[in-house]
Amino acid sequence: MTSDLPRPVGRVPVAIYICIGDAPAADIITAHVRAFAEARLWPAAVLAVDSDPAQPLTARLGWQAVTDALSKQTVVGVVTWTRDMLHDDPMASPSRHAAAFDRLATVLRERGAFLAAAHPGTVAVPLRRSPGDHWRRRELASSAAGLFTPRRAAGLGTDPRHIGC
Repeated sequence: MTSDLPRPVGRVPVAIYICIGDAPAADIITAHVRAFAEARLWPAAVLAVDSDPAQPLTARLGWQAVTDALSKQTVVGVVTWTRDMLHDDPMASPSRHAAAFDRLATVLRERGAFLAAAHPGTVAVPLRRSPGDHWRRRELASSAAGLFTPRRAAGLGTDPRHIGC
């Protein structure tokens, strides 16, 4: 039975799920995912690491611990590193991994939980560039290459190479 009361705002316990065959890499990735979660006030209540990505998701012991925690409502969400850690076919294309991730996120959302991927490549964030960014980047590149000494003239964003042309 679900409650109609709103969830408390603030700390939300999550399960961190990692699936990678390399143990040292798993430690590094786990630290990054934990930092991602804690920055959002999501303390890690469960940490699950699987070492065989070739196994089906439901057969992995770590994933079983995550689903158990979700069933007992000790966690409200699952945070992983990338979308492809939650798949059944390691040879599938990235678009199929993304589709499987989205299906799983929908299932969890219907049950009152959430799924998030911490890797920056999993979230499409538009670049924010101002009109002066192109000039500043060119100025830095030219300066680093030793082509000219950067200087400001006639106002912000003015390219000193084009003064008097």
